[in-house]
Amino acid sequence: MRRRTVLAGLPLALAGWPRTVLAQGQAHVAALWPFAEGDPEGRVLAESFHAGLRDHGHPDQRVDDRWTGADRERTRLLATELVAAQPQVIFAYLSAQLTAVAALTKQIPIVFVGASNPVRFGYVESLQRPGGNITGFTLYEAPLGGKWVAALKEAVPSLRHVTLLSNPSTEIRGENLYAEPFRATAATLGIEPVVVKIDKAAEIEPVIAALARQGDGGLIVAPGTFSEANGDHIVALTTSLRVPAVFAIRRFAYRGGLMSYGPDPVETVRRAAAYVGRILRGENPATLPVQAPTKFDFIVNLKTARSMGVTISSALLAQADEIVE
Repeated sequence: MRRRTVLAGLPLALAGWPRTVLAQGQAHVAALWPFAEGDPEGRVLAESFHAGLRDHGHPDQRVDDRWTGADRERTRLLATELVAAQPQVIFAYLSAQLTAVAALTKQIPIVFVGASNPVRFGYVESLQRPGGNITGFTLYEAPLGGKWVAALKEAVPSLRHVTLLSNPSTEIRGENLYAEPFRATAATLGIEPVVVKIDKAAEIEPVIAALARQGDGGLIVAPGTFSEANGDHIVALTTSLRVPAVFAIRRFAYRGGLMSYGPDPVETVRRAAAYVGRILRGENPATLPVQAPTKFDFIVNLKTARSMGVTISSALLAQADEIVE
């Protein structure tokens, strides 16, 4: 690859916000992850979170990591257990995990990574002043829906059909977060757009097989808990059936997906750890602004392109931040 407690007896005035942790050894942080326990990607992100806490003044911080996978019922169960344990701060990675814990507490501070459009979802009052017990960092925003289509069309000029693979965690009131810019950009490029919502692994193959039969179709894999859990399966199907695909989650380009465009979650998790550290020292999440990614990376897997018979133009390769060869 090349790179381009408040203590009993204190005055009542101290019993409100912030919930200052008076001794670091008493602090208990809980983290909810959308990966199976032992998943390599989950472990990398968890270690990045722990390292971020160490780097920001909490070298011996106790963290209770819980692993939900893509199971919504398990996510709700573990969220209930975490809230019942009354940690000083809860860290939630991705929307499904945030939704589960946010429904259970308005008092425990929550720092999230990966909840798109948190104002529209109702998690915070505004990005600059969240106003409650929740703050954090977004990973993906709606305009990316158009950028993914444009990248796919430039890579495969013969593209005439494109499917956006949706899942419940990327929807607001039944509509995919990325659908509007996805459809608008597709229309300007002369591509027929289709949004397909699935939430079971068995539903993936029929969608990709249908695109393969068309012969001029491509796939966009929206981010979310479902995509995190099933990305390797999607990579295997798109490569074997020669369906060009662009992923939001960058690691799937390293693992054989044709392309990815999105932020580096490791960097964002470390930034979130800094927020957790500030809250542990007494800052109020209501006043910590929700922040967006500082950089998006475009990754092209040239080895996969060759195996699929896709010729990536030198102009597009020049835009890539990383090329997998």
